[in-house]
Amino acid sequence: MKLFLTLVNNATIYAPMTQLSESLLLLLKPKNTLLLFLFVFSSFSGFSQKIKYDHQKFTKEIQKLQEEMIVDISKANETLRFLDNKYKGFHSAEINYRLTIKKIKFFSAYGDYARVKFEINKAKRFQFFFKVKKQDKLYLDLYSAVYESLGQNYDLLIERANKILLESDKSDKYLLLQCRLVLANSYSETGNFEQATHEIDEAKILVGKMSAPYSFQVANSAGQVYFFNNKVNKAIKEFQFAKELSRINKWKYAEQYANASLGEIYLYTNQLDLAKPYFDMVLKNEKSTELRDLFQVYGCLEHYYDLKKNMDSSYYYSIRRNEIDDLLENLRSENLVFELEKDFQTESNQYLLEEERGKNQQLRLILILILMSIVIIISVSYLFIRQKNDSNKVLQLQKEEIDEKNKEISNSLAMKESLLKEIHHRVKNNLQVISSILNLQSRNVHDPEALRIIEEGKERIRAIALIHNQLHLNNDSACVEMGAYLNKLISQMRESFSSYNKVIEVKVNVEEIDLAIDYAVPVGLIMCELLSNSYKHAFTKREKGLIEIELKNNPEKKLNYELLVKDNGVGYKGKIDFLEQSSTGVEIVSAFIQQLDAQYSYINDGGGFGLFIQFAIDERHSKLN
Repeated sequence: MKLFLTLVNNATIYAPMTQLSESLLLLLKPKNTLLLFLFVFSSFSGFSQKIKYDHQKFTKEIQKLQEEMIVDISKANETLRFLDNKYKGFHSAEINYRLTIKKIKFFSAYGDYARVKFEINKAKRFQFFFKVKKQDKLYLDLYSAVYESLGQNYDLLIERANKILLESDKSDKYLLLQCRLVLANSYSETGNFEQATHEIDEAKILVGKMSAPYSFQVANSAGQVYFFNNKVNKAIKEFQFAKELSRINKWKYAEQYANASLGEIYLYTNQLDLAKPYFDMVLKNEKSTELRDLFQVYGCLEHYYDLKKNMDSSYYYSIRRNEIDDLLENLRSENLVFELEKDFQTESNQYLLEEERGKNQQLRLILILILMSIVIIISVSYLFIRQKNDSNKVLQLQKEEIDEKNKEISNSLAMKESLLKEIHHRVKNNLQVISSILNLQSRNVHDPEALRIIEEGKERIRAIALIHNQLHLNNDSACVEMGAYLNKLISQMRESFSSYNKVIEVKVNVEEIDLAIDYAVPVGLIMCELLSNSYKHAFTKREKGLIEIELKNNPEKKLNYELLVKDNGVGYKGKIDFLEQSSTGVEIVSAFIQQLDAQYSYINDGGGFGLFIQFAIDERHSKLN
């Protein structure tokens, strides 16, 4: 070792040529050459050794983690971090890939979609660098499909989940179960409740051979499917079974989730006296309740006291819900920062280096001979290297300066993006506070017309708040993805008009279009007003109805964006033009049509009424995915 260091030190540009020659002669002696060869070979061989791990024990730890994700997500979070620390020294691609897959599932349950996207990209990089087993790859395919749909393209999600179901190893009951539950939820969302029920039945067959946490998971999914299919009694029975299972196994967090779900069912079926005790049980054990479940309960209590006309309590739980929302947001940011602090690139390079060393022992021997040849060549190339060294130093300094400036620019951009997201988040919260204040003011208003105006104002404020919430969640803080936004807005309005006790189906056909806020707000409020008008006036003396909403981009037309809102109700029979009425909602629609510089036409064929709007947007203010 001393001999080798002497040679290297003497070979620098500052060493005299005589010293370099003496070192080379010393190296080329047979005895010293053999020592150098043995030293370098042993060093390379040492790097190729890998730390072994107990594969069977790791698999059991993964199975335990899967169960904790169902019944105690806080404990699952601790287990994930424990496994990260425990196995980071093994530098195993298989361990890191499987842990990454579980992180995708974990953060999906938490609703932390920024972290989900990060972990999906991380898993895809693992697939690029290493050979991943087919069954492990199917997990990533399923979770990626769920993330990419995000409540929009359920038909594509159903197609991909069915394909994974066919390709999966039938002995992997967990993956088969997750596919069945994804399909059940997707069919339920598309209104195909018969097929959704079939998938639940298949899931119950699978779970009969699995542990209790999976029975809890299936019961919750079944309860949701039955509730959305208006089979309230069956839904209640499933959630009560889930609660009893939690009580027997002492899953406190899971039991709280079951209580919250039961209370929500009774609340939205107008059984207020039955709903309240379940909410009280959750509040009594807040320390044993997940933040996401507390957020759900506070929202339900806000609605409960609103129905009870107790505006003080409604406002109190509105504030509490916003506080939980902030806590969840901070937790998501903390989790993402925790992961980003890891130098994943360094880990990947290390794995690659170790894999290459394991496969190329003969190449290492050749490399040693090349290294010895290079040492000899150094003596011949000495003068040339010395001349080039100064210029290389200058280039290195310039490169370091450029890298430092690039780093400063990246940090500045990241900070500005973070601040912009925070602004949207605060604007959304402030708008919710304004909505709550309107609730408080309305308790002293007894004029029905004034109350109607306040309620309409609240809907418009919530529509704008939803836009800022989308901007906060998006990676691009300048544009709103209209598909996700309109689906959430429609769901929000469906809850607002649930007291009408009508079965109104809303069909949505919205392309994946990103609009700047200057255009998203007018489009959102136009749709809000027209949808509200249909709910209120289109289905008088009728129990059922259909509302169709479309937003498309047609680049071949000058007015390249088309918005359609149409119902199959009684139609408009007024004597004056619809947009010339003096009501506030119509005036808002008319004003925003003018702001968009749009053209419009009516659809009034006797079987309903609709408004077809065409407008143009400069490419700088929109993005079609």
